[in-house]
Amino acid sequence: MILVDYPGHFTAGMLLAVFAVLVFFAFRCDELQKATRQSYRWPLIVLQYIAILIMLLILWNPSKSKVSEELSRNSVLVLFDTSESMSVIEEGRTNRLERALDIFQKKFRPLDADSPSYKIFGFDHQTYHSGSSNFLRRWGSETDMHSLQSVLGKYDHSDEPVKENKVIGAIIFTDGQADDKNVQTYLPLNNKDFQIAIIGVGSRDRHTDIAIKSINAPSRIAVDTAGTMQVVVSARNYQNQSVTIELLKDDYVVDSKEIPAELFTKNRWTGDSSTKDVTTEFTIGAEGSGSYSFSIRAKALEYEINLANNVRTIMVDVVEETRLKALLYSQVANFDIGKLRQALARDEKIEMDLGLDVIRVPALAENLSKTYGYVSLPEDRQGFNMYDVIILGPCEFDALTEAQIAGLYSFVVDRGGGLIFLPGKDNFGPAEWINNKVKALMPVLFDAGNPTIWPANPGQIELTLEAVESKVLDHGMLLDNDQSVWPYFRIENTKPASTTLASVQETPIISVHRVGRGRVCLLNISRLFSLYREDLRGGLLYKMMAGLNAHLGRVKAREAGIELFAERIDGQIDKIKFEAYVCDNSFAPVAGANVLLNIKDKVLSMNQAERGFYIVEVEDVHGQGMVATAQAELNGVFLGEKTIAVNLPPARSEMTSIELDEKFLRELAGKLDGKYFYADDVSDDVGQMFKARTRVDSSRSITSVWPGWPLLFVLCAILGVGWFIRRAIGLV
Repeated sequence: MILVDYPGHFTAGMLLAVFAVLVFFAFRCDELQKATRQSYRWPLIVLQYIAILIMLLILWNPSKSKVSEELSRNSVLVLFDTSESMSVIEEGRTNRLERALDIFQKKFRPLDADSPSYKIFGFDHQTYHSGSSNFLRRWGSETDMHSLQSVLGKYDHSDEPVKENKVIGAIIFTDGQADDKNVQTYLPLNNKDFQIAIIGVGSRDRHTDIAIKSINAPSRIAVDTAGTMQVVVSARNYQNQSVTIELLKDDYVVDSKEIPAELFTKNRWTGDSSTKDVTTEFTIGAEGSGSYSFSIRAKALEYEINLANNVRTIMVDVVEETRLKALLYSQVANFDIGKLRQALARDEKIEMDLGLDVIRVPALAENLSKTYGYVSLPEDRQGFNMYDVIILGPCEFDALTEAQIAGLYSFVVDRGGGLIFLPGKDNFGPAEWINNKVKALMPVLFDAGNPTIWPANPGQIELTLEAVESKVLDHGMLLDNDQSVWPYFRIENTKPASTTLASVQETPIISVHRVGRGRVCLLNISRLFSLYREDLRGGLLYKMMAGLNAHLGRVKAREAGIELFAERIDGQIDKIKFEAYVCDNSFAPVAGANVLLNIKDKVLSMNQAERGFYIVEVEDVHGQGMVATAQAELNGVFLGEKTIAVNLPPARSEMTSIELDEKFLRELAGKLDGKYFYADDVSDDVGQMFKARTRVDSSRSITSVWPGWPLLFVLCAILGVGWFIRRAIGLV
């Protein structure tokens, strides 16, 4: 209570004293004393004085201060994870997203007037505003929690002035299956008053899950031949049940296998204490050429809810067998060359030319080559590049021309051809050759003092693991040939990048290494003719040479001018980058070539990134396997064609793991200064953590008390009592 027109203490005191004296003396006059009784005198004095006081108060304008507040309804962001993992249906109930919406309706009561105003968002690969839960875009392919944090950052301002519909916090419903689970990459919020509640949705029980972990199969096989497909099956939280694995060819089941439960039980445990792997194999093949889709499918087990990883698909390119063009050249005629020619002639995959420079009289040699079809060693690079594999028998290499040596070197390094060295005596063998280029091609280092093993020490052929794993040689080819083999050269050491495929008493007899684009092999075996068996279709010699020719002759003449590679872009499932390396007849990088990529019935032009390198990115490519062909030409000249079967490793997807990741969500809540709640533990108190309203503005006003009814009633009462007293004593 304040007196607005209060004159000050001195003036007020003077007025009160003057009126007190006047009232006192007014009631002391003789006429009044005679007319009144002594007992009524003081009540009348007091009442009269109080009436005067009230009048003074009215003149001084008694008032009171009044504060009024303006409240505004707060806003809270509600973000729902709408990625594919939220579609999982658990325990026979609705999916995780529907469960999150149900918790939001029951515990946070968005329709209640006493609740904050909720702004609905969804997030998967990006965060988007939906306005209503009915407009959430469901089952995105990935979850980017960083995009969610960018939305929170828009309202993360500690110095933001108070305004209407202020955003005071956020509620996040998710199962924690984020692409990036490194909590250190997330930034804490600046506004400590901004409240965050992360609610984990999903069952805490670990689910049974059977997954096709990997498929290893040849990308290209020949018509009417068989290949082996190796499949790794992974089981998590495995129940004691057998697992049926089916092989599908172009969506038709062609084979199936049942993996007993014991194999999963006895298998060694992997890093995940609840995961076990089992490997099985299928045989694949095709009757006609073309691109075939092969799928491996695991039948769903009881209570298995994640079926997205039960199927994996690859592509296999089935082609008509392309015959390798090979040259067998020797300057010495012996049993080894004769039997080797017979073994190569049996190989239907080989189109062989034979070059024998044995006869030294030029006229006789020319007549012999015309009569019997012999060819000479090519004179230049172009001549060598006609072949896929060259088998170089005993010859005086250092007597060749510089153009021939350079052409043979370029054939391996630039063209990508295969070269096989056979042993020979003295200057006719590779141990005595002194040319630097041929030494660079050789996969081994010979004993300079005694390169030839004498006396010969025979032994059994021993294959290495590298030979078996590379499919070049296998133990089956040794079953019909148990005779001893003689090494020819004493090997001091193999080069660091070379691979020994077979040895005899620790002496390498088959060594291979890669030089540039091509491969070179040293066949360090004496008496090769002894490995030939006419009754066994060429025997071990035929099998050995067939495997080596296929291994070394990978780059065909038509494919020599172009290489093609494919890879995913940043782990994206539906985007692939193709790179092509294009060269001319001299195997120099080509600029300005027209390079076309044919994939899934689409033809795309590849763009030049730099000289010789061409790139194109293909979008909306679903699946892990496909066949792609690249063709290149320059000014009407065909440069080459390359076909590859693209079998990409699977990118991590939402359904790779569907378990509720509470550990990550707790750590994320701690980093954001928020709180984590499990869905079943959300109570009504959680909904009360967000204030419904905030004071936006306040004002203070001064209101006079005099117009109020209480003061008027008091004044009337005093005057009325005084009137009745006067009436009673006869003054009125």
